Amino acid sequence: MPIGPGGIEYSGSGDEQEITGPSLLAADPNGGLHFYDPVGRRILTLDGREWTEIDMAALDIASVTALAANSQHLIAIEIFFQPVRNRIHRIGFEGDIVETIEIPEGFRLEDGLSGVRSDIAGRIIVEFAGGEFYAVWNGPDLGFEMVNQLDVDGYTITPQVPDLLIGDVLLAAELTAGLGGLRYLTTTSDGFHIVERQDVLSLDPEFLVVSTVEWYASDGALLGAARIPPLQDQYISTPPPVAILPDGRAVALVALEDEVRLDVLPRQSERITK
Repeated sequence: MPIGPGGIEYSGSGDEQEITGPSLLAADPNGGLHFYDPVGRRILTLDGREWTEIDMAALDIASVTALAANSQHLIAIEIFFQPVRNRIHRIGFEGDIVETIEIPEGFRLEDGLSGVRSDIAGRIIVEFAGGEFYAVWNGPDLGFEMVNQLDVDGYTITPQVPDLLIGDVLLAAELTAGLGGLRYLTTTSDGFHIVERQDVLSLDPEFLVVSTVEWYASDGALLGAARIPPLQDQYISTPPPVAILPDGRAVALVALEDEVRLDVLPRQSERITK
């Protein structure tokens, strides 16, 4: 999509690296891709070759901090400080609010909230500290339950920072400088586990992080990896978000100075370490 009137807008100063632009991406089980345009206050959806949008201002949603999708609707976390809002919304693909949930104290941004996901059953699962633990929404009567392992996609996901245990298969992070770790993304219908790996390559003279998507067989064998576009390639100062399509391909939202792209990441057979 082009930058400017009729396309995607940025706000902020490039000289100060305080540019606001699209920074959230989600894929639904039907193959639709959804991303948040904060300046335009809308969620844009690409389904096949058709673009549609949902107006956040019309829904009285001030901002979106995290975004997920299932086969029925979008799940958007709204965090805003003036007026104070800590809410989760289920939003239908046609643009109607299905449900709004108030996030109680102890489950908010200041408590480590870092993302949201949904499973086949449509559960709301809030991620904390980059996937180190989770909170599951059990409905208005039971509220949120904090868990340190997650039953999703037919497997039990147990973070063992920096490693990750999926069922009884341990995926080792094998970090270059001992910093970083693995974050669970999804498991495909073929039983391939897909994770995000952050590896800190150096601290001196500059902080260098390589973020990749990695595919593993059900027995833990590495099948391949794709590099997430580096932060320095982005026009905004937010790492490119990644979504996984139903066929297992990884897509990144890349915000450049003159265009915003949804790039299918090229996959190679070996781990990427530079």
